[in-house]
Amino acid sequence: MKSKYRNDSARMAGQLLKAAARASEKGEKIFVFPHRSVDGDCVGSACSIASILRGLGADAYVAMPEKLPENMGFMNVEDLLAYPTLSPDDREFGIAVAVDCSEGNRMGQNEQLFDSCSDKLIIDHHASVKAKGENMWVMPEASSASELCYYVAVALAEETGRDISEIIDKRTAECLLTGVVTDTGRFTYRNTSPETLTVAGELMELGADVAIICYYLFDRKMPNEFYISNAACSNAELFYDGKLAITAVPDEMFRQYNAGRDDIADVVSRLRDIDGVELAVVLREAEDGSVRGNLRSQETFDCSKFAEIYGGGGHVRAAGFTVTGRDMTELKDEIIARVKDLL
Repeated sequence: MKSKYRNDSARMAGQLLKAAARASEKGEKIFVFPHRSVDGDCVGSACSIASILRGLGADAYVAMPEKLPENMGFMNVEDLLAYPTLSPDDREFGIAVAVDCSEGNRMGQNEQLFDSCSDKLIIDHHASVKAKGENMWVMPEASSASELCYYVAVALAEETGRDISEIIDKRTAECLLTGVVTDTGRFTYRNTSPETLTVAGELMELGADVAIICYYLFDRKMPNEFYISNAACSNAELFYDGKLAITAVPDEMFRQYNAGRDDIADVVSRLRDIDGVELAVVLREAEDGSVRGNLRSQETFDCSKFAEIYGGGGHVRAAGFTVTGRDMTELKDEIIARVKDLL
């Protein structure tokens, strides 16, 4: 492990050891919180931390904000998942660990539950995170939250004198590699560093199957997913000499193809990969009328800064936001106008 990760990973390993000891002593549960609109990195890092905490003697669960997407079923993590609710009698929960996010307002229906926890640990890699503290490790240059969680696991092995295979079993290795593969676009994005590839290799040595992970996350398509993805791409429009590619997917299209919202997850990358496109935007309408926006860019556009306009965030080259009370067509036109001078 490089020195730039050593101090922070050791600090967070110590925090997790304290959290596990406290939870075990007091009979508390530890909830690990991913962000809403779950992806491979937030689920992979959350499940890995929950599994590692269980190995330290804690009763830990991933507080899921929504159902696990079908394409992540290969991870076999159902026993780690919980869908907790905050009842009026619950004033305060115990320990929370947030991964791949740092604030309750990014956790969907679990926002109040996270905010109610008395102690919080945070492992994140989003540049939009402004807060700092001893209970946080935020490193935007890392490929993924899962890569950071791997370094924490290595530090835990060193701290406890255990072999790394006792901290990271085969399933946990697969969860972590799922996160790394997701956020690096199977090692094709610019956030893929030599350290990232080293981590991936070590996770494979611990039992993770990169071929299976990539198949389920990127290659496997159900018929309805295939058709709605193609329809969304066919409806895309190009603006500003082909620098902007944008498409909007209304609720009725999901119903037409009997598809889920995650079935168009590949569309934004497909649009970004069109020759000459600097920014790709996919807008999708939820059943409750809210609109989710996903952005991907090449070299010149800061997706994170733009997403902040709509209360979202993320990375320079990949970000997202969710808005309510907006007509999707009007929002699309507004985005087209806003990015004109930024491309």
